[in-house]
Amino acid sequence: MSDTLQNVCVQVATYLRALSGVRAAPDYPPDKIDPFPFVVVYPASGTWEFGVAGEKLGLHVLAVELHVARKDLPRDMQKALDFGDRVPNLLMSKLHNDNKWNGKIDAFGRITYTFGTLGWNGISTLGFKWLVEGVKLRSAIT
Repeated sequence: MSDTLQNVCVQVATYLRALSGVRAAPDYPPDKIDPFPFVVVYPASGTWEFGVAGEKLGLHVLAVELHVARKDLPRDMQKALDFGDRVPNLLMSKLHNDNKWNGKIDAFGRITYTFGTLGWNGISTLGFKWLVEGVKLRSAIT
């Protein structure tokens, strides 16, 4: 049995706080974040359906955004691109090496991304938005 969607997002933020170069990855996205680069994690979309008897099955998409302050484009681009492989690698590695995200999920499918201009609370930023697709959660229907 997996965990709640809320706890899954917090687990991902916990992993990202430990990633070298990330200066903030709060459990819940705040109004303002400083220092940069920072990461936020939140559910982007998903479905709930009936699973095996007495269970509901959730298939979710988690958004993971990395924001770099937009001040000096060449330097900011280099800083942001440094995370391009490391974040997906971390999430995939933790699926295999940390008991499926510390027992929070059953599996996930793939990670897609976009890169470019982002923003947070009116501040222009640069970075990645990864979508972790097919995050599978099972829980009892109560």
